[in-house]
Amino acid sequence: MLPHEMLQTQTQVERSLLSRVMGWLALSLALTTGGIYLWIAGVVPQNVPWLLYFIVAIGLIFGIQAATNRKNQSLAVGLFGLFSVIEGLFIAPIVAYYLHAAPDAVGSALLGTVGIFLVAAAVVYLTSINMAAWGKYLLGALLVGIVISFATLIFHFPISNLALSLFLGVVFVGLTFFDFWRVKAERAGDNNALLLALSLYLDFINLFLILLRIFGRRD
Repeated sequence: MLPHEMLQTQTQVERSLLSRVMGWLALSLALTTGGIYLWIAGVVPQNVPWLLYFIVAIGLIFGIQAATNRKNQSLAVGLFGLFSVIEGLFIAPIVAYYLHAAPDAVGSALLGTVGIFLVAAAVVYLTSINMAAWGKYLLGALLVGIVISFATLIFHFPISNLALSLFLGVVFVGLTFFDFWRVKAERAGDNNALLLALSLYLDFINLFLILLRIFGRRD
């Protein structure tokens, strides 16, 4: 195979995987939006403890990974869809609060998140950036942010909510770039596409919530 033909084939593989990943991501966000609507409309009980949704969501993430490892695509897809709806129910009270208290913040956070995703995808796919070494540092920074968040809640450390939100925002922007790079570097099929979509979905939701806190804060 000639060099330019190999390059063309590689580009086609990258675009094919990206299209599958973005398809799963779009589906998951649509299901999450549906979950938010069901909660706000009162179709599902609004007195379910948020911790229950959180535990179920964590369990579903492990279930998706296990089903993928076992090459059970149908089960993985079903769990992925259920997880997306549960996540919508989990974040619905937060979205409902801001829709009432600061409706403009919801639109700004959504546009900001979409903008970050578009920039990340463009930079990764239009440049030869190599982010292989970024993963461990981003994971470490995320763990630091989580520990600080819990410490602030439990011990009431004098840390600004805005400063913490900005720190976590930077971390998830980095994770978004890194996960798009993972999509570009991947060469596998539909199973990996689902897991990559799950990673980008978590980036999207967390970025959206962080921007929502930033844009919706009251001085």
